[in-house]
Amino acid sequence: MEQLMANFLVVLILLTATRTADAAERKTENAILITLDGVRTQEIFGGLDLDVLKSITKKGKVEDTTAYKRYWAPTPQERREKVMPFFWGVLMKQHGSIAGNRALGSSVEVTNNHLFSYPGYAEILTGQAHDDVIDSNDKKRNPYATVLEFLKRKLGLDSKRVAAFASWDTIDWIVEHEAGSITSNAGFEPYDHPDRVIRELSKLQFETDPPWDSVRHDAYTYRFALAHLKKYKPRALYISFGETDDWAHDGNYQRVLDALARTDSYLRGLWELLQAQRRYRGKTSILITVDHGRGDTDWQDHGEKVAQARYIWMAFISPESELRGEWSGTETIYQNQAAATLCRFLGLDYSENNPEAGKPIGRLFEGQKGQRDPNSK
Repeated sequence: MEQLMANFLVVLILLTATRTADAAERKTENAILITLDGVRTQEIFGGLDLDVLKSITKKGKVEDTTAYKRYWAPTPQERREKVMPFFWGVLMKQHGSIAGNRALGSSVEVTNNHLFSYPGYAEILTGQAHDDVIDSNDKKRNPYATVLEFLKRKLGLDSKRVAAFASWDTIDWIVEHEAGSITSNAGFEPYDHPDRVIRELSKLQFETDPPWDSVRHDAYTYRFALAHLKKYKPRALYISFGETDDWAHDGNYQRVLDALARTDSYLRGLWELLQAQRRYRGKTSILITVDHGRGDTDWQDHGEKVAQARYIWMAFISPESELRGEWSGTETIYQNQAAATLCRFLGLDYSENNPEAGKPIGRLFEGQKGQRDPNSK
């Protein structure tokens, strides 16, 4: 009996020491999720798609179009840097990595079968597809608790320190199962802030009408999110940009590229702010992804009839991962792994919230203590 007790104490001490070492090694104290609605892998990895531009150029030469002059270059690498110079030239080169370039043997796939926005965002935020329940873009409360609500509870945060800012108004209904549990501002919604300039911007969003009734310009979403970051110091932040999807539905390919280029400037602004604040510098993990893909020739569309809309991409910038650049020759990863991966960056186990959710993306954490996380895939 004494020997059994002694063995138990040894195991307990080893487990405690391991957890202490894990906490000491982990650097992440904050998590940021960013989504770029409907951005294809073709533009992320290859920039301007000449076949698309040719298909919509009805008059004159394609070389005379503004899109060609602004974004064309001979190689995919050059073209993508013309559209997203900061993302590719700084973030992916120096600080993070990206999966989903199938030309390199890397694939990221959606697991829901609807292949449109609400199911995609819900899969990201809950870690699981619910095709039988979530099957439309209707403004209905998410029936499942989200990773943002889980982080609020596990980290003991008030609602100001877990926040979501989105251009599409329906995101308000997706980010939380319990209404009011986090700060959420989406679509044409006033944003009350102590800064007079931000309050004026909040008014201005109603005076600068975009072509869509349910999506405001990303510029407001970005500036509200940064203002909230500066003032309230959230530990969990979600920023959802929307213009890329809506310009694609409208068939305006140049506007798609322009919106993606603006988003790149927003990523730069966010990054510079994070690096300027000790609370965030070197202590923040960022996951950037998309709700769904799009077709190849039918680039304006997505949905269950567009098979290629299943293929997406996912980027990671984290002090917990030493991976840089593009993934190649790797196992397929899935959209439903985003929530657990965000939690793993923070040293939390998302299966406590949803045992059926996708597992953390194991490759990101390989090399920590020389072993793979057994709970990762």
